[in-house]
Amino acid sequence: MPLLDSHPSGMPVWIDVMVKTSEQRERLMSFYSSLFEWTWDVGAEEIGFYSIAQHAGRPVMGLGQSPAGEGHMVTYFSTDDIEASAKKATELGGNVFMPPMQVMDLGSMSLALDPTGAVHGLWQPKSFAGFGVVYEANSPGWFDHVSKDPDLAASYYSGLTGHPVIEPEPGMKILQAGDQWFASISYDQLEDRPSQWNPIYVADSLQRIRDLVSEMGGTVVLEEMPVPGSAITVVVEPVMGTFVTVMKAGEAPS
Repeated sequence: MPLLDSHPSGMPVWIDVMVKTSEQRERLMSFYSSLFEWTWDVGAEEIGFYSIAQHAGRPVMGLGQSPAGEGHMVTYFSTDDIEASAKKATELGGNVFMPPMQVMDLGSMSLALDPTGAVHGLWQPKSFAGFGVVYEANSPGWFDHVSKDPDLAASYYSGLTGHPVIEPEPGMKILQAGDQWFASISYDQLEDRPSQWNPIYVADSLQRIRDLVSEMGGTVVLEEMPVPGSAITVVVEPVMGTFVTVMKAGEAPS
């Protein structure tokens, strides 16, 4: 089990989503618990019921409630200096619409739009490091950015994270930290989908995921597609109508 207590600068460190109502929040919690057997530490009303999903007692995702919540997943990148990272995001053509702010004693966060229009976050940890487990069933395993301009996105995220983008084959853009591949930058084949980061979760059985999603009123939009070292399925969850990508458990990214 790849347990984590810290994250190198520039790596994906957290995922969260905000919804508008208590009903949406509770239904979305139930949806993810059914798929991944997560338990939830539900936050107090004064912090928007911000709740932490856990797998085997380790944090994997956040879910909160806000009048502005639209159900979009936000991927956060770790930084040792959030003020410098926010400044770098602006220099690279991003729009920092939420300047760095302290979140209790947990750390500091900021939100930005990259030059293609995808929302992403920055996180400088204090007492909360972010993901406590990755790359195994019922935890995050990969991150994919989709837009109509992957060259622009690749240049931005390489500059922001300090990690290079490699092309193992034509048209395949990968963010790499040392020897580890950790995210892909892809051309979006869907016509009307806005640019976005898609976290990819790991499951023991893609068939089980498809069956559960169908039973809960969601939609399977991609049955199964091979990817290097694994396979994925793509569904639309029934609460907010967002895409969820799931990868079959296998080897951790090299």
